[in-house]
Formats: sequence, structure tokens, C-alpha cells
Amino acid sequence: MRFKKFGLIILLALLALSGQLAYAVTADDSEDMDDDPATVTVPAKSSDAIGNMLLQSISLIGIPYRWGGNTPETGMDCSGFIRYLYKTSLGITLPRTAAEMSKVGKRISVDDIEPGDLLFFNTRRGANTHVGMYLGNNRMIVAPRTGQDIQISVLDSYWHKHLNGAKRIVQENEDDGGNTSLESFQDKLDEALPGGYKKHSRKGKHSKTKARHSGHHTSHKSKARVSKKTTHHKTKKKKAR
Repeated sequence: MRFKKFGLIILLALLALSGQLAYAVTADDSEDMDDDPATVTVPAKSSDAIGNMLLQSISLIGIPYRWGGNTPETGMDCSGFIRYLYKTSLGITLPRTAAEMSKVGKRISVDDIEPGDLLFFNTRRGANTHVGMYLGNNRMIVAPRTGQDIQISVLDSYWHKHLNGAKRIVQENEDDGGNTSLESFQDKLDEALPGGYKKHSRKGKHSKTKARHSGHHTSHKSKARVSKKTTHHKTKKKKAR
């Protein structure tokens, strides 16, 4: 079952704030997360696995951002947060960085995103260097940056400007009898998001402007020298007369 209504997201947030949701990770779990470089398929233990992952993500609101962090105890960066959720909720170990995550899973149109899908953004560090998880109703949960905590963000014009694509790692399917199964795309490696993003440098623009101004001043100086020479020649001719 998918969480598509904002009212449900508000309910989840209230539950998290009231302390009815909790996270737990043991020392052994965190070691496994750090040492396992591959993606490993582990069957989900719930018929509503994605819903449970969304619940867990809401429970982590307020955990501070920390560059390179992997667990709630240490703080987490954007990819560490996503990796933690997929590992502890679904038993799926994703690559450690956002850029590497963008190479895994099924590529989908931004118009078709569903709760649990991953959104990748371009930053000054390059293509797909920031990641968040879609919650529904034009909102995502994300570990933003240093000095901020894990939070729900509206996908406003700023985020859309930097959005580079979306990936689906898992999908819940329901048969005619109402039974659900989890389909994983973590081994799908042939639908990487586009890379090669380079932020335009303002320095370059300033340099060009400076060069234009420099040329402009040089031109004025040259004209001034020519003008002085002309006056000098005219003066000599008058004296000769």
C-alpha cells in the first residue's frame, strides 16, 4: 500500500514526535553496512515494506546532518541516510554515495514517482551528488546539509531546478487475492542517470567582462596617443610656416 496523501504524512510526523516510532541499530548492523560494498538482495519481512520504510524515515526527523555519517547515533549525510533506511527496513545495501546510487535501480520519469523512490540532484560537486526520498504530495525527506537536520522538504522551484532524475529501487506488487510481493531493481545497472554536469563559473563571466573593459580602456588610450601625435604634427607645420 502506498502513502500518497499528505494527511497521512502529517499523521506519521505526529507519531514520530510523540515518540511512538523508534529506530534501532546495533553495532554489528552498522559494521555490516560499512563493510559490505555490494548490493545484496534480502526478502522483505512485511507485506507493506515500503510503508514501513516511510514510517522509519519519519522517525528520523531531527537527526543532525553529518558528512560521512551512517547511523542516527553519529548523524548522517544524504546518502548515508538513504542507505541506512534501505538497509534496516528492506535489507538492501545500496552504494555509499549518491552518485553511485544513481547508477542502481530502475530509471523512471519524474512524473511517475511514488513514495519510496529516490530523487537525485546536481550540486556544485557534480551530477547526482545529492539524494532524497519521495514521500508523496510533492514532498521528500532528506538530510540537507551541514548545520541542518533530517527534514521534510517541499519540491519547490529550487529543487526542481537541480533535479536530475529519479530511480526506483523496489516496487510492491499486489495480486488478485490481495497478496503483496516486493520486486527489487537493485541489480539493474544499465539505467544510470545522466552525468557530466558542470556548474557554470561566475569567475569566467567576470574575467570576460574584465577583458572587455580592459580592451575598452586600451582602445581609449590608443586613441588618446594618436590624438596627441596628430596635434604635435600640426604644431610643427604651423611653426614651419
